[in-house]
Amino acid sequence: MGKSVHEKKDERKLKIGILGGTFDPIHFGHLSLARHAKDQFHLDKVLFIPALIPPHKLSRRDITPAPYRYHMVELAIQNQPEFEISDLELNRPDISYTVDTLRDLEKTYPQSEFYLIVGADTLAEVPHWHESEEIMNKVKFLAAKREIEGETKIHSAYIHWINMPLFKISSSQIRRFISNGQSAAEWLPEAVGRYIQEMKLYQNHS
Repeated sequence: MGKSVHEKKDERKLKIGILGGTFDPIHFGHLSLARHAKDQFHLDKVLFIPALIPPHKLSRRDITPAPYRYHMVELAIQNQPEFEISDLELNRPDISYTVDTLRDLEKTYPQSEFYLIVGADTLAEVPHWHESEEIMNKVKFLAAKREIEGETKIHSAYIHWINMPLFKISSSQIRRFISNGQSAAEWLPEAVGRYIQEMKLYQNHS
């Protein structure tokens, strides 16, 4: 099953994909992105890293508490041993900056290669991230954009394009569906949908 990562040092050299986000909630789009990235680029594993305080969502006051979001990721990746979840950012009390996460991962996985998995729309934001130059020197970006293949260089970052179908749903749309009493079952792993119902998440969600 999908595993939780605790911060003990791993001495093996690995190709590690990193998929961060709020995961509020995690859905099939996230899982498809991780799966295609892992298979296409032969990653040893993909780490799902829920953010405590995402820097680009500081104005959002309705983010679901971290324990619920963390458990939804656990449920979504169960029985998939190549996917793991890390509580690295949840254990830091401040803003979840990617550069801090990478510094911590380098200590846990020395000599390993890191691949940051993102949606294509995120690439334009990268130069504005906190200490972006260091990030771009530490990772290669795997970006979902099926129209372009191969490798290119944007700013200081190396970009590889993930060949995958577009997934036209977002977590915010799913929250809205549930808030309006509509079913979001087609976009959610069954265990995640069941947990949302049990915990009454996203009801009367703005």
